[in-house]
Amino acid sequence: MGIPYRIVLSDVDGTLLNRNRDLSSLTIHQIKKLVDRKIIFAMVSARMPAGMVHLYRQIPLDAPAICYNGALVLKSIEKGVEPPNVLHSTSIDYHTATSIYHICKEYDLHFSLYTENQWFASKDDEWRLREENNTRVKANIHHHLEAKILELERYHQHIHKIMVMGDAMLIEGLVHKLQSSYSKTLNIYRSKDTYLELSPASANKAMGCKILLNHLSLTAEQAIAFGDNYNDIEMLEMVTMGVAMDNAPLEVKNRAKRVAPANTEDGVAKTLELIIE
Repeated sequence: MGIPYRIVLSDVDGTLLNRNRDLSSLTIHQIKKLVDRKIIFAMVSARMPAGMVHLYRQIPLDAPAICYNGALVLKSIEKGVEPPNVLHSTSIDYHTATSIYHICKEYDLHFSLYTENQWFASKDDEWRLREENNTRVKANIHHHLEAKILELERYHQHIHKIMVMGDAMLIEGLVHKLQSSYSKTLNIYRSKDTYLELSPASANKAMGCKILLNHLSLTAEQAIAFGDNYNDIEMLEMVTMGVAMDNAPLEVKNRAKRVAPANTEDGVAKTLELIIE
């Protein structure tokens, strides 16, 4: 059978999920076949744990999860964010978070802060509703997030991700402003024209995968990875079999070892069947 693959690492949105942002029956069936063969399946996402756990439960599967683009790595999706279950956790600086919050207020942009397994949103608006529909997680509306950041600092709780949502032109202006001031301390990633995701500079999906592989005593040669966007490139290049989805940008596909059918065509399931079988 060639290389004995022992783990599959998959991005979620635009990769594993179909057009309804759900797991298809074929995808669930294929993941179950992996588990029967003692091959680990782990999701690697910008999402928080609560935005992923319902997907694991559809299979059903209790397995590791890499959350917040690698800022939080869990041994088990079901065992929460208590220390025994946390393999890795890194934080955005509290002063930096406060500064960005004030900039977003100036721009009148939606500001969301993610800490451990909680989501705090600055506004009860269409952006909050849209993200709740996408992830099936409810936001905590908090109109004074500066006070919340001070509280997090007092209790040494990590800020794993900040997400800013709003008009594409305003997001464009914010990207330039943040890149000039925070490019060394933050990963600044525009996942859509209207979405800007910020995570600690030390966090990325490849680093999260390396931490998990090390914990499991596995190597990159034993891993298959799937992704569809620019924040997946390092992960796809790190493993022996990095697979880009057909719906990925050309640069992502050019950096992968293989291209799968689009996420809307069950590309992960179909490609796993070809590789593993």
